[in-house]
Amino acid sequence: MNFIESEILKGKYFVANSRDRLRATMVNLFMFVGAFIILLYAYDNLEHRYYIMMIVELLIVLTLTSAYLLFPHYVSITTASYMVFGAFTFLLSISFVVPDRYPELSLFWLASLPIFVFFFLGVNRGIRWSGYMFVILLIIPLTSYIMDIKFVYDWELLSQILFGYLVVSYMLYIIEKERSSYEQRLSVALEENEMLFKEVHHRTKNNMQVIMGLLETQSFKIDNPKYKKMFEAHVDRLKAMSLIHKNLYTNNLYSEVDIGVYLNDIAKSLRSYTHHNIYLDIDNIRVDMKSAMNIGLIFNEAVTNSIEHAFMEDETGDIEVKLKATDMHYILTISDNGRGFDATKKYSSLGMTLIEDLSSTLYNSSFEIDTKNGVTILISFELKEDR
Repeated sequence: MNFIESEILKGKYFVANSRDRLRATMVNLFMFVGAFIILLYAYDNLEHRYYIMMIVELLIVLTLTSAYLLFPHYVSITTASYMVFGAFTFLLSISFVVPDRYPELSLFWLASLPIFVFFFLGVNRGIRWSGYMFVILLIIPLTSYIMDIKFVYDWELLSQILFGYLVVSYMLYIIEKERSSYEQRLSVALEENEMLFKEVHHRTKNNMQVIMGLLETQSFKIDNPKYKKMFEAHVDRLKAMSLIHKNLYTNNLYSEVDIGVYLNDIAKSLRSYTHHNIYLDIDNIRVDMKSAMNIGLIFNEAVTNSIEHAFMEDETGDIEVKLKATDMHYILTISDNGRGFDATKKYSSLGMTLIEDLSSTLYNSSFEIDTKNGVTILISFELKEDR
């Protein structure tokens, strides 16, 4: 079904789950169904020698086929809609004048047409189109009455048909107007919520920067290198957390985070005070805010540990970070080519404890560490949205 919608009905040219995609697939579906039905009736008219109606129906099929072939590269949704409605309006009009074997079919299209008009064209264009249709339908009973000509239906029935079309069109106008008004109010509310979220994330980032500034100021007054390093580590953690709020309001995404952009921002901050090489290979992945913050903190702690402990003072090391998506899992790998450490001994540093604890908060996660040829931390996890 997705293949039909995407390929045959050409939904692939429009954003998924958008109104334009729905309108595009419906327009093409209307072309297919309409052309198929009209071909059947054209063949039936050929057998019963209703040649005029057969020619009219074949011309309409040709119009619908051309609209489909040209859509959407040369014909827009609106233009294609007008071509479809024009073809069926002409078919309806002529079916009231020229006898057909099944003239009652025109009543079905007459009832359906206002629905498609207001759905595809909206309130304003729908009103105009219904107005044109009303004028066309009004001419037929007036001509029948004034010239005393009996078409497919007599003028009394044509007048009732005209009245029924007006009633149906007015009802659909009220429904579509209310729907459009609701969509407009919803759009305004969404814009206001986006502005609010943006302001919240912006202020959160600013408040965290104030806290970082206070901690950095306090660290300047500390002479003990051990405690000074502790303050600097906390500043780095806060910086990693603040960057996620910057990422959210900068990219206008308030529920998902582009993890590649986020980790690159953290890496840029870490590169500013180290001469070691930090390489990133991150797939295009979007995750929820909580998971992104935990991944960012793991990244910050692991890379910071490598910078501080993996290499001798006079050497330049390489730190490589990968985040890859497989069929069912996401795999985060952080490795360095440093001197490593004895994996048989219990490590009790705050950084390694944080990495293990944070990895356990990820959904269905596993944590591994390998100390051969440096240190490699491998974390496998899933996202809840995938289930």
